[in-house]
Amino acid sequence: MEKETIKDKLRQLTDGMLYISESDFELDVQDWGKQDRASALGKIKERPNVDAENIFELNAAVFFDQTINALDPNDDFAAKLAQQYKDLYAYLKGTFHEIYVYRTGKIQVQVYVVCLSLEGDCFVLHTTSVET
Repeated sequence: MEKETIKDKLRQLTDGMLYISESDFELDVQDWGKQDRASALGKIKERPNVDAENIFELNAAVFFDQTINALDPNDDFAAKLAQQYKDLYAYLKGTFHEIYVYRTGKIQVQVYVVCLSLEGDCFVLHTTSVET
């Protein structure tokens, strides 16, 4: 699939989407060009507000399940958001060869969902989770 098509679809799927924690942050779609897993992790280590010595990987399925299950199904906004996360994860699994989730930080936890295509294109969904 063409890079611009993927980027447009990711932006469409994440439009208005929030990552809910003690504070709510949007998901930012980023095109990191050609990367493999190691080079993408290296880029994360160079980002602002990243503790390069304390980056933890979380299984993508676990991350999306935890995110969805934390949302209240009886709240209309949360139920809609849960469906957005389900749709996003289905698209990621169907489009990308590899998906990794990295978390770093203590109170303002930086979250990076790294998506790698077979062609080596790397797209990243970045957000922040406030955890006190």
